[in-house]
Amino acid sequence: MPRDLTALEPFFHDFLTLKKLRRTGWQLRGHRTGESLADHCFGVVLLTLTLADQITSHRIDRARAVVMATVHELAEARVGDIPYTALPYFPDKARAEDRAMTDLLRPLQEPGEAYLALFREFESGATVEARFVRAIDKLEMLLTARDYEHTGITSLGDFWTNASTFAVFAEFPELEALARHLAATRHPRYGPGGEG
Repeated sequence: MPRDLTALEPFFHDFLTLKKLRRTGWQLRGHRTGESLADHCFGVVLLTLTLADQITSHRIDRARAVVMATVHELAEARVGDIPYTALPYFPDKARAEDRAMTDLLRPLQEPGEAYLALFREFESGATVEARFVRAIDKLEMLLTARDYEHTGITSLGDFWTNASTFAVFAEFPELEALARHLAATRHPRYGPGGEG
């Protein structure tokens, strides 16, 4: 007997919300039409898919990492994209996102429980896949920042000077080298010796 998928409509609504919400980090720096949360998620998924097999320091379970990358921002459909600068004001952000994910994934039943477990694994950073996807999340941000700078967007210097951004790459030498390359090849106006 076919399943009735109409019960999943609230989930569809939530994930479609990610297409409408802009990443606030870009907006706070004056880029009002920056990428959506869905754009960012797609970038993280594609980078995870293509780079998981390129890492020599660890064996990455690519399939697990890709699913983790797919669900890593779903909670933001309910709680929004809280930028790095606002984190001190949201001490319960992790708890709010966990509750949002629990509610959001409930209609999926058993598969939703598996996705929730992967989201929690990502948040805890307890596995190499979780740490890899976290590093890919930051790498996608740097790729986007460099692209924006090459199109004339200014005021993104703090993306390149935030030590916590680059700290996530230390475990993965190939990603660290790529991140350093991105920093070194920023638009001449903004890169090393430039305005920011």
